[in-house]
Amino acid sequence: MLVIITLGRVDFASAGTLEQQRKDYRAAQKALQTGKTDIFNRLSADLKDYPLYPYLLHDYLRSRLWKVKDEEIIPFLQQHNDLPMADNLRTDWLKLLISKGRWQVFLENYTPQQDTTLQCYQLQARLNTNNHAYLLEDARTIWLSGKSMPPQCDPAFALLYKSNLMTDELIWERIRLAMQNGDAGLAGYLGRQLDPANREWANRWIAMHNNPDKWTTSPGYADTPYAREILSYGINRLARRDIGKAVDRWEQLEQKYSFTPGESADIERNLAIHAARGKHALAPRLLDAVHPDFIDDEVFHWRLRIALQALDWHQLARWTEGDAPAVDDIDLRWRYWHGRALEETGEIDKAKEIFKALSGESDYYGFMAADRIGETYHMNHAPLPANRDEMDRIASIPAIQRASELYQLGMIYPARREWHHALNKMTSYQMQIAAALASGWGWYDRAILTMSKAHAYADLVLRFPIEYQQILDEYSQKRQIDNSWLYGLVRAESAFQEDAKSPAGALGLMQVMPETGRLTAKSIGLQKYSTEKLLAAETNIPIGSAYLKQMLETFNGNQALATAAYNAGPGRVKSWLPKAGCEEPDIWIEKIPFDETLKYVRRVLYYANVYDWRFQQEIKPISQRMAMVLPHKQP
Repeated sequence: MLVIITLGRVDFASAGTLEQQRKDYRAAQKALQTGKTDIFNRLSADLKDYPLYPYLLHDYLRSRLWKVKDEEIIPFLQQHNDLPMADNLRTDWLKLLISKGRWQVFLENYTPQQDTTLQCYQLQARLNTNNHAYLLEDARTIWLSGKSMPPQCDPAFALLYKSNLMTDELIWERIRLAMQNGDAGLAGYLGRQLDPANREWANRWIAMHNNPDKWTTSPGYADTPYAREILSYGINRLARRDIGKAVDRWEQLEQKYSFTPGESADIERNLAIHAARGKHALAPRLLDAVHPDFIDDEVFHWRLRIALQALDWHQLARWTEGDAPAVDDIDLRWRYWHGRALEETGEIDKAKEIFKALSGESDYYGFMAADRIGETYHMNHAPLPANRDEMDRIASIPAIQRASELYQLGMIYPARREWHHALNKMTSYQMQIAAALASGWGWYDRAILTMSKAHAYADLVLRFPIEYQQILDEYSQKRQIDNSWLYGLVRAESAFQEDAKSPAGALGLMQVMPETGRLTAKSIGLQKYSTEKLLAAETNIPIGSAYLKQMLETFNGNQALATAAYNAGPGRVKSWLPKAGCEEPDIWIEKIPFDETLKYVRRVLYYANVYDWRFQQEIKPISQRMAMVLPHKQP
């Protein structure tokens, strides 16, 4: 295969040359690690036109950072500032300069840092070199945080406290940030720096934090902005503990204090959310009273759940009247459930109009709407327009070349780091071009994630690759499960990233939990199983598909319930089943109490239909992937 990589003005047109460079690169790495500097120098000298040459320079500099010369490291940092590892190298070198008291060199090579300690060292360096321009303003920016700052900031903060920039208003602003961060200790410390009158308000806020039940009862505060802020905080805090009390107190306080309309609306929205989360009888009334400007995805979510729980279709029709709020991408969900509410209240023609318009969307709700009126699905696939010049330009970016080469060498973690470092400097269109490149290399998980980062959803071929086809087809047949459903679930679980690891500990393509893997491996007689093997498709797919089949059998062939059980566990799904009578599947899905599982089920069902289309097979209506939800039978 002819491999052509462009780096600056150098073209790599010989696969043989590239293979030799790869061997020399690995040999140079080994020589450096074993202290054979002469061999390293000889090999690296011949690799200056190899994309990963900067990695050798980086490794060399890091290996001797404690004695590196300025004339060695400074040119590297200037020339390779796009190298992800250069940031860490710079940080460690800057800390070394601090330990040596080389403040001027530190300042000359300092770049903006996320590390607060280094930010404060930069202020200290400016103090030590009499470079005070805008020092106080920069110190104020760092100081204004809801968290405690490291002691390295103290010298600059001492000057800030003596300046006219430090006002009670500024201190109160930081107290507010501290309280929002739940750090009452920091807020108390800051309160002691206020003048006596304002200090009392800070003390009242701390008292409110500690005992909102006591201090929302006839607090006796003067009607000031400070009082209203503290009372608002107290009501919200009390609502987490006792929503009934919080509502009563709010109704009393609202009469005594001149809260602005915006302040009142914000408090009432929060009370409604707390009531809904706690399944309190007040929830419907409070949700109904939320000001239109404060309706967001969370308010709509709870309104929808409350209405569906009570099957109050008239209320739901009223709540979804008009256009959806322009927030959080709830439009399709809003329109679908308005149509369903109209359908259930007898306004069939209006409902059909809504479903007809919605059926043109390539989305879970679009497909559900299409099923309700017998319309065919619209995939709305729009291939990414190919622009050869733009593809060549993206392919020639050094970071993209390095990512490609690292990927080819199997160095996946640094390859991903390079890739995402490069994406941060791209437009949405450029990211889509990059996704096409990754797909062409067979790096499908990066293609999928890059299209998502670009908010580009039209090219379904790029977004839904047919990867691991042999083993997925084999086990969909062995387990006798729908192949598109299996593909859709893998796509939702891991985006085809074989070594995917979740924060909860799920592993591999089908995100199998270790204990589930162990039990399932035993049940199917899989020999020589170990948790680490879940990171390989050859183990993950047999186990994951077997567990999915178990869920399908447990829930009588209902893909929607089995999908939910795969994500949240069969015990939870059984507890969510109706106690008596049957339930429409779209209603049951919408009432799933775990937001993650709700979104997961919708995604998997939609993805399954996309894979029907990708396989050029008959598209199974999404309504056939779910069935009427039957009540849970007690054993």
